[in-house]
Amino acid sequence: MIDKLKSKNTISDEVKYAAKLLSRATLSFLKINLVGQIAIAILCIITIVVIISQTFNNGGGPVHTNGQAAVLVLFLARPISFSLTILTAFGGPFLLFSLGNKYVMTRTINRLITDKGEQILFPIIDRILNKIKANQPQLMQSGVDKTKLRLKVLQEIRDSKENKWFKKIIAFGFKKVELNEIDFRNENVSFTEILKNKIIDKLKDISEPSRLFFYLILGCQTLILLLTVFKVI
Repeated sequence: MIDKLKSKNTISDEVKYAAKLLSRATLSFLKINLVGQIAIAILCIITIVVIISQTFNNGGGPVHTNGQAAVLVLFLARPISFSLTILTAFGGPFLLFSLGNKYVMTRTINRLITDKGEQILFPIIDRILNKIKANQPQLMQSGVDKTKLRLKVLQEIRDSKENKWFKKIIAFGFKKVELNEIDFRNENVSFTEILKNKIIDKLKDISEPSRLFFYLILGCQTLILLLTVFKVI
C-alpha cells in the first residue's frame, strides 16, 4: 500500500514538473519567435519603404508601374540593399525559428538535468533500457548489431508511455551517443548502465544556451536598415 502511494506521488510530481517545464519552454518559444518574427517583419517593411522613398523621391513613384516593373526598378536602383532586405525577409524568420527551437530544447534539457535529473529523468532511462533488456536481451550482449540496437532504443523511447517532453530529451541525448565507443565484448559489465551513463553524459555536456543568435539576427536587420537610410548600400 505504501509503495503504491509512493508510486502515485512520484507520477504526480513528474506530471507537475513536466507541466511547469512545458509552460516555461512555451513561454521561451513565444518570446523568441513571436517577438523576433514581428521585429523582422517591421524592420524589413521599414527598409523597403525607405528604398521606395529614396528611389522615387521626385514624385513619380511606383504608382504607374506594375508590380514586377516596380520590383525591377527597386533592384536596379539599390541592388545590394534591396537584395539583402528580400533575402533576410525570407531567410530571417526560418533561421530564427530553427535556432529558436534548438535554444528552447537545450535550455529545457539544461534546466531538467540541473533541477530534476536524478529524481525524474534518470529513472525513465532505466525503465526504457531495462525493458529492452528484458524483451530482447540479445541486443545488450556481445556481438550486438549496433544499428539494430540504435533503432530499437529510439523505437522504445518513442513507444514508451513516459512524458512526451522527457522522451524527446532522452532521444536527443541518445542520438549523440557513439555506440562504437562501447565495448560490448566485455561480459562483466552492465551494458544498460553504460548506455544510460553515456546518455546522461551527453545531456550534461549541453551547456546553458545563449540568446546571442536572436540579437545577431535582429542586429543584422537593423544594420541593413541603417546602411540603407544613409545610402551606404
